[in-house]
This record gives sequence, structure tokens and C-alpha cells, in this order.
Amino acid sequence: MNKKENDKAIEFYRSLAKKEIENEKIVDGVLIGPRSRVKTDELSIDDIINPSRHFLAKDAGEELDSTYVSTFRIGHFNMPIQLASTSKGTTFVGGMEFGSNLVKQKIINNIDELVTFLADYKMGIVDIFDEKEKDGKMIMEIRVYECIECADLPNIGKPLCFFEAGVLTGIFKELTKKDVIAEELRCWTSGYSFCQFNVTIN
Repeated sequence: MNKKENDKAIEFYRSLAKKEIENEKIVDGVLIGPRSRVKTDELSIDDIINPSRHFLAKDAGEELDSTYVSTFRIGHFNMPIQLASTSKGTTFVGGMEFGSNLVKQKIINNIDELVTFLADYKMGIVDIFDEKEKDGKMIMEIRVYECIECADLPNIGKPLCFFEAGVLTGIFKELTKKDVIAEELRCWTSGYSFCQFNVTIN
């Protein structure tokens, strides 16, 4: 994705995000966006396959992008029920190791390369929305648009991008050599059209 298209995508999704945040609610301590909630918290195969991503599909073509994302999700979400309760931690740690290795192997050396890599490999469009220092910690608000894990999925009332949270944690931990944790606050599956992570660097 070239810079012009990337900037256009960010402008579009920032506008959408602003409206969604204005209409969000807190339910059982979880931020819930305005997209309607489905009746179950289980994703079906119909939910997982054939997603649509407006900007990231342009380079590859809508059909090829949809197949690529569906293949990722079928492997990612196809987990025995016995492992479901532990999958969050496992997926997070897997993402963290992947992110850490991207830096160790010098595939990503700085934040600009993080943005480019995730777009080039169709994992998502990264928008570093805000940075602030609080209580001796740096907190970055990072949005991921058209996330490979959840874009176009229904609202199940909770975020589920543990892999992406792990990837961001691993990348920033390796880049900064500090304690880092990324936490997802908003997600397609909690009623938004984007994912938002708070990355805290101690």
C-alpha cells in the first residue's frame, strides 16, 4: 500500500472511529461500540470466511484478499474446546515471540518499518493515534484498521485480538529494551470498525 492510499485509509477510519467512540457504552466493564450485538459469543465458519477489507484488498484484489484472510482465520480460530480457555494467553505469547523475532532479525528496526510491514503483509493499517507520558510511563494509543484477525466479524461483545496485542508487545519490547504491555480496548468484535491498543512502556 502506498503512502497516499495509507493516509486516505487513516483519514477515513479516524472519522468513523470518532463517531463510534461518541456512541459507545460500557457493559460489564468492557467498552462496546455502536454496531449491533449478535446473540451468541461463538463465531461460526460463516462469520470467519469471506471478509471484506476495502483498502487492503485493493492491491491483491478483493477475492484473493478474502481467501488470504479466511485461511489465516480458519487456522487461527480452529481450536479444540478443551484449549479455548487457555487460547488467549497462548495466542498472545505466540504473537509476542513473532513480534520480538521481527526486530531481532532486523526485519523491523523502527516504528515506520512496523507500519510498512503490517500493511505489506496485509495484517492491518497501523495508526499511532496518540502518545503521552503518565506516571513515568509512555502510553501509546495505536489503532489497527482492517485487522487480519477481526475485520468484518460480528460484534460478540468482547475484543479478541490477542495475537496482535502480543505482536505489538514483542516489537516494542525489543525496540525499547523496556517492559512493555499492549492491551486491546476496542475491537471489531466489541462493536467498532477498528482495533485500538494501549501500549504501555515502563
